[in-house]
Amino acid sequence: MDNKWYYDEAPGALPDLRTHAKDITTLIPFWYGVKSDGTLADMSSQEVKNIAFQNNLPIYAIIHNYSDPKKSQLIHDLLSSTSLRHVLINSIRDTALYNNYPGINIDFEFVPPENRNNLNSFMQELYSTLKNEGKTVTISLPAELKDNPYHPFSGAFQYSVIGQYTDQAYILAYDEHFSQPGPIASIDFVKNVLNYAVTVIPSYKIWLGTAVYGYDWTEGVNFPRTLSYQQAIELARNLGATILYDEAAQESTFTYTIDNTKHIVWFEDKRSFASKIPLLHQFNLSGVAVWRLGQEDPGIWDIIGTRGQVSCHTQ
Repeated sequence: MDNKWYYDEAPGALPDLRTHAKDITTLIPFWYGVKSDGTLADMSSQEVKNIAFQNNLPIYAIIHNYSDPKKSQLIHDLLSSTSLRHVLINSIRDTALYNNYPGINIDFEFVPPENRNNLNSFMQELYSTLKNEGKTVTISLPAELKDNPYHPFSGAFQYSVIGQYTDQAYILAYDEHFSQPGPIASIDFVKNVLNYAVTVIPSYKIWLGTAVYGYDWTEGVNFPRTLSYQQAIELARNLGATILYDEAAQESTFTYTIDNTKHIVWFEDKRSFASKIPLLHQFNLSGVAVWRLGQEDPGIWDIIGTRGQVSCHTQ
């Protein structure tokens, strides 16, 4: 199974990489933040580069807009200026060439919907520039159920156009629920996202973006805290909570009460991960792109198997 893993500097990520570098097809590290002048803030790790090199593990470096607290305004300013777009594209090209990255990943979030045409132009120009250098262009796309130019989070991403100017599209089919409790990515939600995606992007270009974390919602609080698989398991164990596997959602959940306040937890594990794997064949997709190393149920590696192989033991 072609398995691409996002990488961020966070607890557990580096030892996880050391252990599983030989099993990963491509590493997608969260390394380069765009700056207001179109240059890039370099947050790369030489240690991670060394591990990747030693394991013949390709790196597709992420270009993101999280280097500035005003990430929405930042990306708007960059995309809406022809000259700044040109500077940014040259910065990305130079970074890929200097570091000998075989590919890059565009991961722009909170892009204002009014930047749709500018984002399309950026991807077209970037694709042309990087293909001339023999580089692979990939993009992380927010989940969509239909084309909605006015959606505040995903409206800027026109699948049908962007799909023409990328080699690989990682459809982030998760965060189904965030402002209120619910599954991270129920199986029906993922199917619905893919049902739309394959109608506007060639299926061979699509990788299923998969989460391996959990959320803990506190009653009365709008946003949850993120849990790794291990944190979710330990939380349930320490509080004596019973973990239930929701058969409809194909995901694990539990509740607990502390200080008279109810909490609801949903999280991904080996079983929920395995439930999504048949969708790769069903929709003729190329593989999975997983957010992120260090958060996963260790049993997921039994499903993935060694690089290029798929384990038959998915339960």
